[in-house]
This record gives sequence, structure tokens and C-alpha cells, in this order.
Amino acid sequence: MRRRLRPVAWVAFALVQAGLYVFPAHAVLIYSLCMMVATASGAVLHGLFALSRRGHARRVWTVTSIGLACWAFAEVSVGIGAAVTGHAGGRGTAATVLNLAAFGFAVAGMLSIPTAPRGAGGKLRMIFDGVVAACALMGAVWVLLFGPLSRIESPAEAVVDLSYPVLAAGVLAIALVLLSGQSLRRRSAMTVVTGGVVVLTVTLLVEVVANVFGVGWLHPAVHGGFIAAAGILGMAPFSSLPEGEERVWAPSTRFGNLVPYAPVVIFIGVGVTFVIQGRTFDTGTVLAVVVLVVAVFGRQFVELRLNAALSRSLVRERERFAHDAAHDTLTGLANRARLTAELAKDPVAALLLVDLDGFKAVNDTFGHATGDKLLITVAQRLREAVGDDALPARLGGDEFAVLVRHGDVDDARGMARAILDRLGEPGMPAVVGASIGIATAAAAEDRDHLLHEADMAMYEAKNNGKGTYKVYDRELAALAEQRRRLQAELAVALAEGQLFVAYQPVVDLASGASHAAEALVRWRHPTRGPIQPDDFLPAAEDAGLLVEIDRWVLDAAAAQLAEWRQIDPAYTIAVNLSVAYLVSGRVVEDVRTALREHGLPGNSLTVEVTESSLIADLDAAATTLREVKALGVRISLDDFGVGYSSLTYLRKLPVDVVKIDRSFVRELAWDNKAKVLFKAVLDLVHALGLTCVAEGIEEPRQLGQLLAMGCARGQGYLFSPPVTADLVQIGPHRPRARMTAASNT
Repeated sequence: MRRRLRPVAWVAFALVQAGLYVFPAHAVLIYSLCMMVATASGAVLHGLFALSRRGHARRVWTVTSIGLACWAFAEVSVGIGAAVTGHAGGRGTAATVLNLAAFGFAVAGMLSIPTAPRGAGGKLRMIFDGVVAACALMGAVWVLLFGPLSRIESPAEAVVDLSYPVLAAGVLAIALVLLSGQSLRRRSAMTVVTGGVVVLTVTLLVEVVANVFGVGWLHPAVHGGFIAAAGILGMAPFSSLPEGEERVWAPSTRFGNLVPYAPVVIFIGVGVTFVIQGRTFDTGTVLAVVVLVVAVFGRQFVELRLNAALSRSLVRERERFAHDAAHDTLTGLANRARLTAELAKDPVAALLLVDLDGFKAVNDTFGHATGDKLLITVAQRLREAVGDDALPARLGGDEFAVLVRHGDVDDARGMARAILDRLGEPGMPAVVGASIGIATAAAAEDRDHLLHEADMAMYEAKNNGKGTYKVYDRELAALAEQRRRLQAELAVALAEGQLFVAYQPVVDLASGASHAAEALVRWRHPTRGPIQPDDFLPAAEDAGLLVEIDRWVLDAAAAQLAEWRQIDPAYTIAVNLSVAYLVSGRVVEDVRTALREHGLPGNSLTVEVTESSLIADLDAAATTLREVKALGVRISLDDFGVGYSSLTYLRKLPVDVVKIDRSFVRELAWDNKAKVLFKAVLDLVHALGLTCVAEGIEEPRQLGQLLAMGCARGQGYLFSPPVTADLVQIGPHRPRARMTAASNT
């Protein structure tokens, strides 16, 4: 709409201006009618626009509507006077009062625009900007017009004629200050208002020149200027931003900072010109200069204060950024970047790497909020344990480090013990342990290797049972290199078929028959011979090979089971799967594929999970196991009873079979407490309707005790060690040890 009205407005103005020159006899009538229409319609438009707005915007447009209404009534008064006297331009008392009121409402409207400079200093700067600009422009107009207007015989008329351009200059100064604080995209209606005030100010100056010096041909231009100013100001709402997008004043750009001083330059230029001409200044000019100087100094004082505050703020921000760049945001400890920088400085005695044991289980069980609280508590206790002479740091996740400046390896060991003791004290949000690796500067190749060596020592501490510390040495380096070589060779073994599956029968203890077996992966190294699973499986997990090994074992065991079920259709096989495989997202599809490709029913396969490894990903593992069980596959809980969450597993996991750990079976023959514990677990399993399998049966006396307590199934070296598939006996199997045991019970 704004674009459509713009050419219409220009055409209308051109016609009016032409009419003023072409029809001089009717110029007064044309001018009066146009002014009354322009000001009255502007007042109505501003008022209607105010009704469509809320809050500050409504107040601004209401005040400007009243100002335009005053101007409209003043023009009505002037029009009546023109009709009586026959010429325009004369302003009676009523018109003068109304025009002065219009100026007042214009100032009030602009000052009603909401401002949002930051702090009291910003508001003071804006006020001083307005005072400086207003004094300079008003002073310049005063200096320019005071001399010519002093020739008028009537002092009252001279004062009135001088007041209009001076007040207009003041309004223009305020408009410029407000406009300068807006970005180009946001100036909108304020730009139109400023343009209207500029036209009005220039027109008033030209009017004074035309009246004082009798330049009659300028009067049509003056009349056109007033009409243009009224039209521009009246149309300002069409340039306003949509509802909800009105912008507040904001101290801004280089342009905004220069605006108050542009009128000062004009004032100085006018003053210098008058001095050169040898003219003297009146009291009003001197007063304007005094006020202007005070305002400029006040503005600069405020600016200096704001700049000083900004400098202090920047220093604080720089310090904060520097602190944040060197510290962990959660715990407040030094971060990896600072630790790396500090390692390059002297002195350095040792580096401790602290890794929490069981932290992931805390996160998964209790949520990240509890995990964060735990990390904060660990950081606090770490500070307390190491004292002021060491630098504690958080490297990320649940991994911490301590840089020791002074001391030897014994001092580092003592600090590690202090950390473990402090972390073991009550009051933690959750129970966790820690494994600590120690690397000393004296034993390290260089500073750059300290973190790597401490990391290797920490992993060795975890492999030794967790909750302890380990010092890096040459032997540890050799073990690490051996583990690295083992991982590389294991990848080759998986690709070249060096791995094979051994099977340990699961026996019916009463009859000796075996209709099931457990599949166990084995490695026959081409040069070193058989390598124990306890040696290569941890290496496989560290190298990320465990999932692929599990997938291979699952498929190989399913293929073997398909052959055996041709002999014994009731035969089943149990495959032990790692937690890494369970949470990989591939188990369900792999099991489904193995059953389909080898033509096996779901109940012929049992998936075993080890209790001690489940705690890290219990919820994810439980979800996967439920999906596997939906295929008809049975679920077995291996090594039951060695963990502290055994009962939780029975409640959360879809278990069909419970395999009681060999540690319960080992002492059955001579330890009554072991018998009581085993019987309690056995009764619990039976009460839940689950199948019980005793692991690690090695002696006939153990077998006799198990039969006496009612345990139906078991496995162990008493019956058979894990053997290759060709040595597995399918069908009834009654070992001699079994018969001897039976005769002795």
C-alpha cells in the first residue's frame, strides 16, 4: 500500500504546487484548504493507527495525533484569518498557541519512543546527545535569524517568527538523535518523521527570509513546503513496522555517534562566519554556547565512563574466556588443554591418570544428572586428596588426571592411595571405584609420552581387577607391546580361520546323558600354539574385534548344531555373547539369520550372557534379550552369583536358565556355608521356574552333593573339558567318575 500511495502523493503535491504558482489570486484559498485537509487527515490517521497498537506504540501515535490535531486547528484559525484579511501567513494568538502546542506534542511523542540503552550511562549519553544537537541547531538558527528579525518593528511578532524555526530545529535535532540509534533496516516511520521535520524547518527558515526581505516569489514555495511537511508527517504511520515489530532505540553505529556533532559543526561554522564579518553575539547566542559547551563536556564525561566500564567488562570477559579455555565447565578442574600446557613446564615429577570404574552404569541407571553430581563430587575429593602442590584435571567423561610437581615414585604411589581412600569414603552420590595409572617423569622417554604411559598403566590396573593403581615401567611397556601385537595377530587369525569352536557338554547329572553343549571360542596360534581365552578376549575387546568374533562363533555353532540335530533332534547349543555384541544392534538379525539359514528352531539355541559384564549396559542388553527371546531362543545367565546385582538381573532379564558360578561349586565337598548358599540359590532358581546348571564340576564328591541338593544339570571337567566338535559324544554318556560318585553317595 505504501508503494502505491507514494506516486499518488507526489502527483498531488506537484499539482498543488503548480496551482499555487499558476493561480496566485487563489493561492490563499488553495493553501488553506490543503493545509487543513493534510493536518486533519494526518491527525485522524495517527489516531486510528494508535487504536491498532498496544503499549508504547499506542502512546506514541496518540501523542502525535494530538499534535497534528493542534496543527489542524491552528490552520483552521489561519484559514479564517486569511478569509477575513485576504492573505495567508498571518498568525493570530490562537494559531500561535496551537502551533506551539503542536511542537510540544511532537517533542513529547518522540520522547515517548521506548528506549533501551544498556544501563543508566546509556540513557545519559542519549540525553546529552539530544541536548547537544538541539542546542547546536537551535543556536545556529538563532544566530542566522536574530539579526534579520530584529528589523521587525513589533518585538512580539519578531519573537513569534523566531520561535517557530528555532523550535523546529530543536525537534529536528531530537529526531536525528533518535534516528541515528536505529539500524538502517529498522528506521521505518522515524525516517519519514525526520524527513517531514527537515522540510518543515527549511520551510520556516525560507518563510522568515521571504517575509523579512520581501521576496514575494518565495511565498508559493513556502506554502508548498508547509503542505509537503504536513503530508509527510501525516503519512508516517504507513511506514511503521507491523504490530509486534516496533523497535526500541539502541545506541549504535559510527553514524549515531557523529550525529550530535554535525549540528555543532554547523553552529561553529555560522559563528565563525559572523566573527569574520565583525558581527557581535547577543545574549541568546552566548547562552546557547554555554549550554552547548556544558552538554558536550557532559556527553564526553559519560562516554569516558562508559568506555572505562566497557574496558573493565572486556577485561573480565577476557579473563573468563581464558579461565573457561583452561578449565572444565562442569567440575572447575583444569582441562586437557591446560594439563598439556602445564606438562611442558618445570618441574614435573609424575602424572596420575584416574579412570572411574562403573561410572557408565551410574549414568545408565540413575541418569545424567546423578552422573554429573558424581563427577563434581569426585573432582572435589580429588582436590582434597592431592593438595595444593599438584594440579588435578578432568580430561573428559569419567577420566581425570593429576600432575605432580615434586616428589618421587613413592610419593606418587602415596597420592594414588590417598585418592582411592578418599573416593571410597561414604557420602558419594553413587558408589564407584577408580583405577589409576602412574607415569613418572624420570622413567618416561619425554614429557610428551607421560600421558600415554599413564594411560597404559591405568589400563593395566583395570586388567588387574580395578580399584587399584599401577606404575608404568619397562615390563609394563613390554606387556603393552605384547598386547598390541596380540591384537594385530588376532585380526589376522579371524581373517585366516585360526579360531575354532570348542564344545563342553552340559550333562543330566542323574542319568549322565548329554543333550546340550556350550560353544566356546578357542585360538590355535600358528607359532605359539593354543592361546587361552582369558588372554586374547580382553585384547579382542580393546581392539574392537569382539563383536566380529561373537558373530563368527554364533554362525559356526549354528552350523554344527544343524549337523548334530540330525543325530539327536533334541540337542541344543548355548552360545556366550558379549555385552558389546548385545548392544551393537546386530544380535537380533544375526540370530534370526542363523536360525533361518541352518534350518533350526528357536528353542534349539540358547544365548548366554555373563552376569559380571552386564552392569555397564543392563537396560540396552535387556531390550535386546527380549527381542531375541521373541524368536523362541532361550536366555541363560552365566556365572550367576558373583556380582552384587544378581537378583536385579533375575528380575529385569528374560532369563530361562541360570548357571551357578563355579566358585559356589568348588567348596561344596567341605564347606557347609558353601552348601547353604548353593542350596539357597538353587531353591530361588527353582521357585522362579527356571532351569539350573552347576558350572565347574571337577570332583565326584561335588557331583554327589549336587545330586543330594536336587541340582539336575551341570558341566565341568569331571565329564569333559571343552573339545572339538569331532570329539563330542552325542547321546547318553555316563562317565566312570559319575558311576564312582554315585556309588559313594
